[in-house]
Amino acid sequence: MIRVLIADDHVMFRQGLINLLNTSEGIQIVAECGDGGNALAMIRDLEPDIAVLDIAMPVLDGISIVQSIVALRLATRAIILTMHDDSLVYSRAINSGARGFILKDDAYEELLDALRTVAAGGTAVSPTMQHAGIEIEPQTPDLTEREKQILGLIASGCTNRMIAGHLGISIKTVNNHRTNLMGKLNLHSTAELVRYSLLMGGL
Repeated sequence: MIRVLIADDHVMFRQGLINLLNTSEGIQIVAECGDGGNALAMIRDLEPDIAVLDIAMPVLDGISIVQSIVALRLATRAIILTMHDDSLVYSRAINSGARGFILKDDAYEELLDALRTVAAGGTAVSPTMQHAGIEIEPQTPDLTEREKQILGLIASGCTNRMIAGHLGISIKTVNNHRTNLMGKLNLHSTAELVRYSLLMGGL
């Protein structure tokens, strides 16, 4: 079951979306709200799997919420759901850490697919933005050479013990580096570390 929070200040749209999602298998709406302040408080309290966020909301906008999720190292993944098909908005959202960017003009199935894709650790982008040919340069956090080495070894399937032996360091040090990597990259599992390394060309 994918636990979802919906934050949008347009009540009619929000309620309509919730009604649709309530009919979809595997989706559970755990919270809803109409302003960014309440949204962030609920995300911190409930840690839903996915937060579906409008951009323009009172108190806090959706992109600021995404930045806070990343800064607080919460497990919740964010999908921006907006009417703005602007490349700058898209760039800001993705580079802030949003895992999905869907337009309100898209078919409902696009959002449903995005929820399932993002919950599985992937990313989802509106077909409109894909067709526009907009490419976002990933913002690579400042990893040390040692962290890059360890990330590459993790992606190669090495265990902590194997990495420790290969680099001549303790297993505890490897664990510390792994924890730091997950924090810097806002990732939460070995599978996500491997996927990130592959996306970045093995660093």
